Amino acid sequence: MITDLRVDEVLPELRAEVEQYETHTPEHKEALQRFVAAQRQARNTPAGYWVAAAGQEAADHAIVGSTPMEDVHAAAVLSDGASRLVTEYRMTTWPEVFATLRAGGPHELIDAVRKVEATDPTGRRWPRYKSGDDASVAFCQW
Repeated sequence: MITDLRVDEVLPELRAEVEQYETHTPEHKEALQRFVAAQRQARNTPAGYWVAAAGQEAADHAIVGSTPMEDVHAAAVLSDGASRLVTEYRMTTWPEVFATLRAGGPHELIDAVRKVEATDPTGRRWPRYKSGDDASVAFCQW
């Protein structure tokens, strides 16, 4: 598995400030605005993190790896909004994520994320930027 969590390492103090407030409160909104403004300054810089959508040169800074093809039977690419079911919420495991993808595809996995988020709409159990982040999944198997 290859995971890029560099965005989580940038501006930890501002992230902690955002996460101390329930989502949808004025305090959370103000802290989030400060955090997002600072993130924009760090995006696609050596001291920050890289986002391909913001500039093609980000590809030069991608974390990459390889696995022998005979060991691979499926692959998935998940945005942080989809992977948080494992990484943030710890409500499932990677093998279970792949079982969900095999059984019901990306739509079923994103539905599972939304169901978990709905149990904590204000971010008390799982402090976060917003009650539900965008979630994208690409899945293939052979």
